[in-house]
Amino acid sequence: MPIPRIGYEPLNSLYRADLRALRSIAAENGINKRGSVEVLRASLIHRMVLPGVDLSWEGIQSKSNAELGDLLRIFGVKASGSHRERRQRMWLHVSQDANKMTVDSLALAGREEVVHLCEMLELPTEGTRTVLVGRVAGVLTSQNKAWGRIKRSLRRNGLTSMPRFSTIDFKQVGSTASIEVREATNAVLENVSEILVGLGINNPDESDARGILSPVDFARMVQTVGLLRGALWTRDSTDFLVKLMEARGRSISGNSSPEAIHRAASAITDEWAHGDGATIRTYTIADLEERYDSEGLEKLKRLVRSIRPRSA
Repeated sequence: MPIPRIGYEPLNSLYRADLRALRSIAAENGINKRGSVEVLRASLIHRMVLPGVDLSWEGIQSKSNAELGDLLRIFGVKASGSHRERRQRMWLHVSQDANKMTVDSLALAGREEVVHLCEMLELPTEGTRTVLVGRVAGVLTSQNKAWGRIKRSLRRNGLTSMPRFSTIDFKQVGSTASIEVREATNAVLENVSEILVGLGINNPDESDARGILSPVDFARMVQTVGLLRGALWTRDSTDFLVKLMEARGRSISGNSSPEAIHRAASAITDEWAHGDGATIRTYTIADLEERYDSEGLEKLKRLVRSIRPRSA
């Protein structure tokens, strides 16, 4: 099965996310959120960026050398080496925890477990337990720091340029990466309108119906957060949205309001990856001038300066 085209921004967001953000993303997408930060990151990249790609042992065996190199680059780990070394590294990265699978941990492994590891790592399975442990230890030593943790530069800076692959394409428009933030469709706006009814999110300077937040205005603020923080929507994104709404003069009250806001925002962002709306390609504050009046833009600028978006 060919490796599908993948989204630039979802992958970039997963690279930069910390454990708290990764757990939030996992919980919202029905994915097991247990495990270390790197185990969870690898799981999310597989499930959300590469859905449908078979990374079982058999699936890894069926991949070409070039495909494995590209897959390892997507997971953010070392991609060089022979075809077999790449297969070994891929299996280790998607199925093992680097904090637990170590040379020292082999001393506690039973013979059957060591034989299984030999099979998965394409090593001979005959010989004494000591011989088998030595073979597995040799692979772990040769693959040391090449799997289990993404590159430090990706954790710090994310993707600073478009990666080059031989078997995969990023979803993009022209030379600019699409960040998968889209204009909300009428159907989505109707759904959002139903969620927002009764919230009473009013402009403190206005007491009539004009102060009620419209679905269109709400969608624009959600899109703004997506442009600033990335397309993967988390509780942190909702927290940022609430602050943006307050900066735009929309006071939030009531214990149920944040949850309703999160549900309404999610209704919009769920359509970003596969929706029919036009993709928004702007990245900078200057590009948002057409979407906000001068007063709103100044508040937005001040908000962004005071609240640095965390990885999401």
